[in-house]
Amino acid sequence: MDELDKKILRELQLNSRSSFTTIARRIGVSTATVSDRVKRLTKKGIICGYTAILNASELGMVTLITKIKTRPGYGIEEVGKGIAEMEESYCIHHVTGDFDLLVISKCTGHGKCGAVIEKIKEIEGVESVDAELVLKTLKEELKVEL
Repeated sequence: MDELDKKILRELQLNSRSSFTTIARRIGVSTATVSDRVKRLTKKGIICGYTAILNASELGMVTLITKIKTRPGYGIEEVGKGIAEMEESYCIHHVTGDFDLLVISKCTGHGKCGAVIEKIKEIEGVESVDAELVLKTLKEELKVEL
């Protein structure tokens, strides 16, 4: 990935609805160059998709953070895959420390958070779950610095 790729990715992060022509004009290359680069970055798995970013709090959703310890002998990735199948799962990280997985979920109300915790506990290989509710989100962003 070179500097031109990074410029294109920065533009897409600012507004993924921008046309290739608009991006090309902003960074000083041809539309074909942007198109070819985006296709290549997508094929490589660097661009994973395009979506609308919603304000979950304004939709009445609650953010639940769970820290999960897996049982000895169970694969962390298999447990993570089980959690990933849950529609509330937003982000799953394999982490260092006292727990194996850190999961961020978006739930429609506090009651749903309890149900999500119970579903996680039922996944084979889960030893323990420590859960916390987010009171207020101070920053949540999907953009990465390039």
